[in-house]
Amino acid sequence: MPPGALLAEDHPLVRKRLKALLERDGIAVLGEAADGQEALRLTQALRPEMVVLDLEMPVLNGLEVVRLLQRSLPEIKCVLLTMHAEAAYVVEALEAGVRAYVLKSQAANDLVAAIRRAEAGGVFVSPRISGVTTSADPAGPKGTLSL
Repeated sequence: MPPGALLAEDHPLVRKRLKALLERDGIAVLGEAADGQEALRLTQALRPEMVVLDLEMPVLNGLEVVRLLQRSLPEIKCVLLTMHAEAAYVVEALEAGVRAYVLKSQAANDLVAAIRRAEAGGVFVSPRISGVTTSADPAGPKGTLSL
């Protein structure tokens, strides 16, 4: 069965394109949210396997949603979409419980691979982020990060 995902992105056109990308690759989009609070509410109601979140959203940002989900629904894997390539953002996201950190500029190339890796218990960071590598350990809650 294909993984079910919730897509949270505040820009409707970007959300539409991301949804088409995911569905083309067999990932069912179970719901869509335009802000962090809606993402949290829909995740609790729909219980998708995966939540794809924009980092910068109104009401609650993506990291705030991830932190809340890790406390209430830790089995749901979170993928963060962002324009921020700085290592400090990556470290903060992985420490919050994000399983995949994808640059928006690379989403067309990296998003499906990131979801597949997270689904398999690994960690994914967009390869274009310089100086950051991860080593996924499917047995552990997070991969290791080296800068």
